[in-house]
Amino acid sequence: MAYIVTHNKQESFEQLKKLIIAFNKEYAVYKTDKYKEAQLRIDFLNPLLKIFGWDVDNEEGKSQFLRDIIQEESIDVDDEDVITKKNPDYTLRIQGVRKVFIEAKKASIDLSIDNKAAFQTRRYGWNANLGISILTNFDTLVVYDCRYKPSAKDIVSIARYKIFHYSEFEKFFDELYDLLSFESIANGYIEEYFSLTEKETTTFDDEFLRQIEHWRESLAKDVVANNPEINNEEINFLIQRLLNRIVFLRICEDREIEKFETLRKIKSYDELKELFRISDKKYNSGLFDFIEDIFSLKINLNSEILIQIFNELYYPQSPYDFSIVDPTILSQIYERYLGSKIFIGEENQVFIVEEPEVAASNGVVPTPKLVVKSIIEETLSSLINGKSLDEIQLLKIADICCGSGTFLISVYDYLIERNIVGLVSQGVHNDEIIYQTFDGTYHLTLKAKHQIIKDNIFGVDINPYAVEVTKFSLLLKLLENENAGSINNFLVKYNQKVLPNLEDNIKCGNSLVDNTYFEYNPDAIENDELLFKLKPFNWLKEFPFLVETNGFDALVGNPPYVRIQNIVKYSIEEIDYFQSDISGYKVATSEVFDKYYLFIQRAISLINDNGVLGYIVPHKFFIIKGGKSLRSFITTSASLFKILHFGVTQVFPNRSTYTAILILDKKEREKFYFKRIRRITSDLSVDAINYDNYLSNKYQSLPWVFVSKPTEVVFERIGSGNVIALQSIAEIAVGLQTSADKTYIFQPLAETESTYIFESKGIQYEVEKDICKPCLYDLSFGLFDTVEHNAKMLFPYTIVGGKAEVFTEEYFEQNYPLAWAYLNIFKTTLSKRSINGSKEPKWYQFGRSQSLTRFHNTPKLIWSVLSTKPGYVYDQENLQFTGGGNGPYYSLFTNSKYSLFYILGILAHPVIEAMVKSGASEFRGAYYSHGKQFIENLPIRKIDFDNLDEKQQHDDIVKTVKQLINTKSTINQETIYAKRNILKCKMDTLYSRLFQQINLLYNISDEDVNVVMSDEMLNNIICED
Repeated sequence: MAYIVTHNKQESFEQLKKLIIAFNKEYAVYKTDKYKEAQLRIDFLNPLLKIFGWDVDNEEGKSQFLRDIIQEESIDVDDEDVITKKNPDYTLRIQGVRKVFIEAKKASIDLSIDNKAAFQTRRYGWNANLGISILTNFDTLVVYDCRYKPSAKDIVSIARYKIFHYSEFEKFFDELYDLLSFESIANGYIEEYFSLTEKETTTFDDEFLRQIEHWRESLAKDVVANNPEINNEEINFLIQRLLNRIVFLRICEDREIEKFETLRKIKSYDELKELFRISDKKYNSGLFDFIEDIFSLKINLNSEILIQIFNELYYPQSPYDFSIVDPTILSQIYERYLGSKIFIGEENQVFIVEEPEVAASNGVVPTPKLVVKSIIEETLSSLINGKSLDEIQLLKIADICCGSGTFLISVYDYLIERNIVGLVSQGVHNDEIIYQTFDGTYHLTLKAKHQIIKDNIFGVDINPYAVEVTKFSLLLKLLENENAGSINNFLVKYNQKVLPNLEDNIKCGNSLVDNTYFEYNPDAIENDELLFKLKPFNWLKEFPFLVETNGFDALVGNPPYVRIQNIVKYSIEEIDYFQSDISGYKVATSEVFDKYYLFIQRAISLINDNGVLGYIVPHKFFIIKGGKSLRSFITTSASLFKILHFGVTQVFPNRSTYTAILILDKKEREKFYFKRIRRITSDLSVDAINYDNYLSNKYQSLPWVFVSKPTEVVFERIGSGNVIALQSIAEIAVGLQTSADKTYIFQPLAETESTYIFESKGIQYEVEKDICKPCLYDLSFGLFDTVEHNAKMLFPYTIVGGKAEVFTEEYFEQNYPLAWAYLNIFKTTLSKRSINGSKEPKWYQFGRSQSLTRFHNTPKLIWSVLSTKPGYVYDQENLQFTGGGNGPYYSLFTNSKYSLFYILGILAHPVIEAMVKSGASEFRGAYYSHGKQFIENLPIRKIDFDNLDEKQQHDDIVKTVKQLINTKSTINQETIYAKRNILKCKMDTLYSRLFQQINLLYNISDEDVNVVMSDEMLNNIICED
């Protein structure tokens, strides 16, 4: 029977049943040793994969870069104590990205007890950083969890996720479909259920990072002990270069470029230096160069440490197989590695310390490969489409914050692919440029790859060690698909060294500080230490071709996200320059900005008129007030081309960072493309036909709000009617800001006639009642609730003439001795706060002076800043609460004839709430912000209070809202179930009445409501990580 590729689940099931019958029919024959693996693959495994949707024979004619399956991908595997050549039989790929390895065995082998086959299968997947690998002979199918470090000593059941006998395939079809089908894997099932970020696992990247960090520390301690004169800069450079050289040579061994176990035979540092000299003659990339690296020749190094490191790079001490390790994974490992450095302390003690900015952001998190790939494709596809190969070869592409080179590796991959596709389509047969292997796959020659790296790829980073790693990563990438034969052929044929020197391509410098710094600070020319730290970068000197090209053709990357507070803290020498006229940074004029603002402006200035910029950045600037300067700069100095908006979907593991991919160019565009990304899968990069488009002229300096076209029409009609901005009729206020809530706010455990008793960190305290005010603290509530205080707040102020005056110390101590004694316990901590709003601040007053008297005898609305729905409540009980720009609470006071109940009724309407949501900052858990900037311009229907009909509309809404508040309060107090149900029906009726009253007020139709409430931009289920 012929089995066909199908993506229909039911059809898959029917075909699978027939395949099972076929296997069962001649079962005894298939289980004999004479029935070979190769025949099994043809008869059963190829059909099995087709049944689950995999195009085994490439019937669709996909290019070699996008084929579903690669068969017999070459890998070295340990066979007991002997290294033998072995190929994983199938590599399952989505959009060219490998997802699962399948290892085939003869049906006669019992896979439930074969330790060697289990280790072999696990080793493949672990080294490739895959979630699972599969071992099968059709009789049995075993799924191994590859997030756990394999060992040849492991029993066969270790990391075995599932085992299926062929007789169970029908019974467990749904589970098999999830694990094996093209549809399931393309939709991200493996990434979702076999997450590489779970703490219990030991993935390749975590293990190798741990190992190289351990080697760094061991080497550093030994070097310092034997070379006490060494300084911090020298030790970091030395160890970085040494590890790069060792890892490079070990990888070359597994790729069969160098003789296997060459490093393992080294017994001393002198022997290792000799190996480096030999390698320098062969590779000549600067990696092994001792001319610039004289210090490496002078040091003494303990041979035992080197021998230990070498042993840990080989089986059986480690399961590493560097022939399969993706250079991008290595690059990302080094990205994390670069977040810390060696520090020599007193008495030559060695420490590993985090870089300050890294520590402030809780460590380095590399950009996931799929996201990098998408940025590169989205950025370069429009640039390259329609260009000849000669034109492509002239492109200048850069990452000006290149880190360990992850983005540049992806640029290299993309250019290799486009060159091969172009050459093949043109029928070019030139073995100087391209060749074909026995399996029909095309590759560029080493010489052609040289040209791509040297002519097309450039990078800048302020960290000199990152520059070294980027070069290292690119050189490793260059040697992919090479072997000893191809290397020797290159050496003989061209009489030049194997690797190019990348000194002219990858530079060390500060991309944000150029030579204008010397105009800003003329004295800097005399201060070498300052210059060493700032590293001003002269673009035209370092990249002279920019004069001719008028800029780069493309810039890509993930610029650092550093808030202004941390720029001030860690880069004080830069901040005033950034905000000066001399620097030219228009995006730094705002009081609140981020370092990525500066990178976007710099990048736009560096691309030429036909250039494209692709960055992943936080999307918060789309809508916040502090983002206005950046929005304005982008839309006046460039054009929006594409936005891939991740919403609350988390791109970076173990981070709460809300990001978007921003593609900009300098072409005049009537419209741009927008796509909301709910899940990160292999088809993240899609054609523009799958995008929504928006008119460019509507997205300038005002907040960028993205809703569907029909919803936009509804919003515009409501906003252009007889309305007034909410801030014109009401005051929106923050809460009290103590800057030490856990000290000032407490929940009483007991009370006496004049005091409250409470506990903090296991210790009981007592304070006077008269210094306390009722307040809200970490309390959730819903729309129309009646809120009561749940905590008390120490309030060391007296109210005089409507103003708050902080207690004098004498008055405080004399009248409230218990509270005075309590706060004195925390005096040291309280004194460190930044206290504003007072010429002579007292250490015990609140951190800010806003709203100190605002809540006295004034009715107000209160709501939580972060919520998943409207949660406004009415209060007239003088409740206090805390809250700054980010909450937890805000309040609103009317300063006009408009009733608070009228405003509350409008804010409760779902269409008005959708207007808030559409322009608000988003957070995980479906939360979004109700901060002042997102509600202050809501359109409130004007009322002509001299017009009886309009006044009646106003009053009817006020009446309904009061009834809703009273009814909900009664429901919450009622204990009889039947009565509660009757009251709930009353509540529903009142809400429906209010809903219709607001509809009539704004002329909102039922269709309008349906349009807004069904808008995928606002209401689609958000994917959690």
